[in-house]
Amino acid sequence: MRLAVLAAFLASGPVAPAGDETFWIEGEKPSKSTFQKHGWYDDVKKDVLSGGDWLSHYGPKAGEASWSVDVKAGGDYAFWVRCNGLMVTQHYRIDVQDWVACDLRSEPREEIMISPRPDHRSLAWVKLGKVTLAPGAHTVSFRLTSPIQNHGGIDCFVLTNSGFVPTGARKPGAAAEAAPGEWFEVIPDDDVFAPQSVIDMSGLLHKPAGALGFVQRKGPRLEAGGKPLKFWGCGANLQGDKPRAWQEQWARYLSKHGVNMVRQHTVAEFLGLPGRGADGRPSFDPKKLDQWDAWCATLRKNGIYMTWSFFYPFAVRREDGYDLFDDLPPLHGNAELRSSSGIVTVEPALQDLEWKYVEALLTHVNPYTKLRYVDDPALAVIEVRNEDSIFWHAPLGPLADGKSFPRHGERLRMRWAEWLKKRYPTDGKLREAWGAGLRPGDSVDNPKMGVYGAWEMEAKGPHFNKAEARRMGDWIRFLAEAQREGYERREKALRALGYRAVTVATAWRAGGPSADPANLWTDDAMEMIDRHNYFGGGQGGHSVAEGKVENGTHLGAPGSGILSSGLYQVEDKPFSITEWTQLPPNSWKAEAAPLVAFYGMGLQGWDASYHFLSSRNRLGAGWPNLSSYVTDTPHVMGQFPALAFAIHKGHLKEGALAAARRLRTDDLFRGVDSLEQDLSGGGYDAKSLKGAAGTPPEVLAVGRVTAKFAAEDVTSERPDLSSFWDRAKKTITSNTGELRWDYGRRIVTLSAPKTQAVLGWAGGTTQDLPGVKVEVKTPFVSLIFTPLDDLPLTSSKRILITAMARDRQAGTEYSPDGATLLKAGAPPLLMEPVEARITLQGAPPSEVRAVDLYGVPTARKVPVEGGAFSIDGRFRAYYYEVRR
Repeated sequence: MRLAVLAAFLASGPVAPAGDETFWIEGEKPSKSTFQKHGWYDDVKKDVLSGGDWLSHYGPKAGEASWSVDVKAGGDYAFWVRCNGLMVTQHYRIDVQDWVACDLRSEPREEIMISPRPDHRSLAWVKLGKVTLAPGAHTVSFRLTSPIQNHGGIDCFVLTNSGFVPTGARKPGAAAEAAPGEWFEVIPDDDVFAPQSVIDMSGLLHKPAGALGFVQRKGPRLEAGGKPLKFWGCGANLQGDKPRAWQEQWARYLSKHGVNMVRQHTVAEFLGLPGRGADGRPSFDPKKLDQWDAWCATLRKNGIYMTWSFFYPFAVRREDGYDLFDDLPPLHGNAELRSSSGIVTVEPALQDLEWKYVEALLTHVNPYTKLRYVDDPALAVIEVRNEDSIFWHAPLGPLADGKSFPRHGERLRMRWAEWLKKRYPTDGKLREAWGAGLRPGDSVDNPKMGVYGAWEMEAKGPHFNKAEARRMGDWIRFLAEAQREGYERREKALRALGYRAVTVATAWRAGGPSADPANLWTDDAMEMIDRHNYFGGGQGGHSVAEGKVENGTHLGAPGSGILSSGLYQVEDKPFSITEWTQLPPNSWKAEAAPLVAFYGMGLQGWDASYHFLSSRNRLGAGWPNLSSYVTDTPHVMGQFPALAFAIHKGHLKEGALAAARRLRTDDLFRGVDSLEQDLSGGGYDAKSLKGAAGTPPEVLAVGRVTAKFAAEDVTSERPDLSSFWDRAKKTITSNTGELRWDYGRRIVTLSAPKTQAVLGWAGGTTQDLPGVKVEVKTPFVSLIFTPLDDLPLTSSKRILITAMARDRQAGTEYSPDGATLLKAGAPPLLMEPVEARITLQGAPPSEVRAVDLYGVPTARKVPVEGGAFSIDGRFRAYYYEVRR
C-alpha cells in the first residue's frame, strides 16, 4: 500500500505529523459556511461518507464554505476533493487568492450514487491539481452553484505532499508489515512518466506512426516499408469532453505500455451527422472535427496507428432521399433518424450514402498534420462497419417473416426471384436443382417465395426440412453475393480515392452455422479478416453486478473462448481481433492477455489485437466503474509491457500449418455447414461451440489453422498431430516447440529462448523452463519473464518479472464455488500476491527489487540466497526487476 504517513484527525481540524504532511479535512466541519442543508437533498447513504456525514447545499443562492489548515513544512501539495460533481459548477481558493474553477467532469474517480434512488446526488474524488503553501495557517474555501437549486456537497478534501492517493472514505495510516500471502492494494494516480521506469515500451514504437510508410497487406501478413509489422492495441474512443492535456496523457500512457494501434469505434458516433457544405458535400461540426483532428495527430506523434470503424449503424435522415426511409426502424427511438443496420449490407443505395460520409472525411485535411486522411500512413486500417451481416438474426429474421421492414423484404424477395431466373431460366431447371426441397408455389416467376431466417440455417440443413438444403443454399448464395458485392464496391472506391493501407469488411458472423462459411467468404473480399470475441462476465452483462458469475477458464479447453476466433483465419489474408476481453467478475481474467499474445499473435500468426476498451489515461480504481469492458486494469494493461515487448521484438514463433481447410466456393452454398465448426450460437464467446467435427478447436494449440475458398478443386491439409497432442495425458505441445498446454492440470508454459512464462493452476508445482525454475505456491498465476536487453533469458542482465494472480475490490465476496458474486465491493483494487521461489538459469542475480505500478524500481529489495529468491505479498508489487 502507498500509505506511508500517519495523520491525526481532531474535531477542531487536522494536525499533521512531522515530516511528510497529509491533511484530511472533513467537509461537515467548516470554520465558516453559507451552505443551506435541505432535508431531502441531505438524505443520502451516509455510511459511505467520510466521518459519516458531509456538508451539503440546496438553496436559492450559491453556497460558500471555508476550512482552516495549519501547514508545518510548506511547499507543493496535491489537492483532492471528494464532492458531488453532477451538474455542479465549483470553485476553490486558497486564502484570499483568486477563485479557481474545479474541473469536476474530466475524470471523476470512484464516482458513486449516494441517493436512495438514481438522481443528481453523487460523490467522486477529483484531483484538483497542485497548490503551493507556505508554512503557517491557511484558509481553503469552496464555492458552488448549479442549475438545480445550486445543489452540491463536500464530503472531504485532502492536501498531501507524501504521494498519498485517496480512495473511498479511507484515511491514511501507517503501512504495516505485510504477510507473504496478504492481498495488497493498488491505488493508481497519474503517471509522471519517470525515466527510470522499466515498463516503458514507447521506444519500441515507430514515431511518428507511419514513419515507415503505409501499412499494407503482403500475402497473409502486414508490413510497412518492406518490414513486417504487428499491432498490439486496444479500443480508445476519443472523449471530446476531456481537455487536450488529458488526451496527450492518454496517448503517452498507451504508448508507454507498448500499444501501437487503437481502434476508433465508431467514427460516426463521435463526429455525428454532417450538415451540407456550400458544395453540397457533407460538412462536419467544426468543434468536433477539430477535436478529432487533434486526437489523431496526438496518436500519430506518440507512435500509435489508427483503425477507423465507421458505422454502428449508419444513421439515415429523411433528407438523404432514401426511397424506403419510412420502412427502416427508428434509431434509438428517434423517428427522424432511421437505422440501416443489417439492411445496408445488401442495399447499394444505403451503401452510397455511407460512402459520401467516408469520402468527405478521408479527403479532409487535418490542420495539425497538413495531410488528408487518405494520405496519412498513420491511418492503417479502415473497417467498413462494425458487427454487421445480412446473415445475423437481425435483419434476416424480420426480413424473412415480414414482421419488420416489409417493403425491404418484398424488394429482397423480388431480387432473389430475378437472381433465380438468371441461374435457372425455367421452372424445370429450378425443380431439377432443388428436387425434393421444392415447395408448393416455388417458381422463378414468383417474387413472394418463402425464405429463411438465420435461426433456420442449421448445420445439417434447414430447421424444418433438411430436404430443402439446396433451396436454402441458393438463398445463402444470393445473399452472400449481394453482401460481397457491397464490400467489393467499397474496396474499389477506397482505392480510387487514393487510400493505400488496409481494409476490413466487418467483424461479425452469421446467426446460423450453415451460412457462416459463406459469410466468411464475403469478408474475404477485403484485405484483412476480423472478428470479435468475449469470455466470462456474469449477471450484469455489460457491467459487474451481484449474482451469477461466468467463472470459467480457457485453460481446461485449448482453443476455446477467445482463441476460437482463430478458426476464422483465412489462409492468404492477415487476421485481427478488434474486440476481446475476459469480463469481470470472472476470477481468472489474468489468463486472457497472455493467451491472446502467445497463441493468437504468436503461434497462430495473428496480425493485430485490440483489447476492448481503454477509456482513461491511467489505471482505473478497483473494477473501474464496474464496467465489463476495461483495458485500464493490472490484469490487462499491467501485463501489456511484457507482452508488447515479446510481440514487437518477435520473441514468439509462428506455427506451421496444423489444419489448412480449403473448399470449393460452390461447397459454401449447399445449405449445410461446410466447415463443420458451429460458432454461431447467438452470442459472442465460443461457449456455443457445439463440436467442430472438421477441425477440433484443440488444433489451435498445435499450429496455424486456416480456411480458404477457391473456384477450382482444392485439397485440404491436416498433418499428423499425434506427436503434438497426447490425448491420454491431456497435453498439447505446439509445433514450434515453444508452447505446452497441459489442459488436464490447466497450465500453459512458454519456453521461447527469450520471453518465458507460466500461466494457470501451477500452485504446488515446480515449472522448469529453459531460463528459469519456478516453484509456485499461489494456486493460479500469470508469471512472465521478460529479458529487457533482448538477450536470451539465460544470459540477460536485466529481467522484468510480471506476476499476477486474482484481483477483487475491497469488500468483494464470492460464493465458495465462485459461481455467485455475493458482494461487488468498492475500490480500491486488491491484488492477490504471487508467492513463488525463482531460480534463474545462468549467472545469479546481483539485485532484485520490487517495482511500483508505474514501472519505477522501489527501495524494497528482495533477498537473494544461493542464486534464488522468493517473491510474495511482503513486497506489495506485481512487477520485479532482476539485475545480474
